[in-house]
Amino acid sequence: MQAPIDLDKNSARFPLHATIRLERGILSTWNSEAYWPALAVAFAIGALFGELLARSRRMEGPVADLDRGLAANEFKPYYQPIFELKTGRIKGCEVLARWLLKDGSVVPPMNFIPLAESSGRIEVMTWQILRSALSDLQPLLKANKDFKLSLNVVPKHLLSAGFIETLRRTVMAAHVSARQIVIEVTERDELDDLARAAAVVSELRDYGFRVAIDDVGVGHSGLSRLKGLGANTIKIDKFFVDTITVDASTATIVEMLVALAKDLQMTVVAEGIETEEQVQALISSGVEEGQGYLVSAPLPFPRFNELVESRCLAQSAKLPTDAVLVA
Repeated sequence: MQAPIDLDKNSARFPLHATIRLERGILSTWNSEAYWPALAVAFAIGALFGELLARSRRMEGPVADLDRGLAANEFKPYYQPIFELKTGRIKGCEVLARWLLKDGSVVPPMNFIPLAESSGRIEVMTWQILRSALSDLQPLLKANKDFKLSLNVVPKHLLSAGFIETLRRTVMAAHVSARQIVIEVTERDELDDLARAAAVVSELRDYGFRVAIDDVGVGHSGLSRLKGLGANTIKIDKFFVDTITVDASTATIVEMLVALAKDLQMTVVAEGIETEEQVQALISSGVEEGQGYLVSAPLPFPRFNELVESRCLAQSAKLPTDAVLVA
């Protein structure tokens, strides 16, 4: 009995393999009725292989692009200064992710952060960004023990197994003090278990880390959460900063948030500051620190470092703050 003939086909791009097996006897009877069933089977196998190939192609898309970007270390930290409203002195920075493609273009965060969160890639991305930021900022953090690095962490990541230990190992490996690291709990997802979150925050604070609640006044941040979470800092959302000079009720809300923060022994940072008028209104409401395009947009590290150095020189020379503002 003659052995059958096997026809093998591999995909060069996808992990797919197909084998078509024909009995030699069929080849000798192509003109008989057995030819058509064999041909039908061959077409069916080909159609199946084509469908599998098409499905594999559909798997290629934004999530696969994220994975390639993570593997190539294309996600980089950008830095936006956090400054003292009355003096303009830079006291720290918020680290923000940007996607730098091989062609030199920069993908803004709204084009990949939501997908990274929904696909579960945000945790790997966060650790990559933190390690890069610690490497960039290590000399500055060691030279100025009051300088703070703030990092956004989504609630799911905050509550994940091993988060605190991984954070501690990462910061210790960079030889940076834990008290210079601020974990900003973002508002995109609600903290389903406030008691557990409060326990995590308490443990972080015991190790010296600071914790901030981001986007206060919008999203999921209610008064019970502000009180129950036990954070060090609240960050007032840009929505209130935008309207504080034109709406008296906004100023009242900001004053109430500042009063509440003081009662809870928390500090306050205002986000999204764009004008000097907003700075003066925030100072009048009791806010002491802020960030926004008035001083600088988020910058790659070389430009951020230049900005910090220029501010230090200006402060030392007692130059007017306006002389070193960066649009």
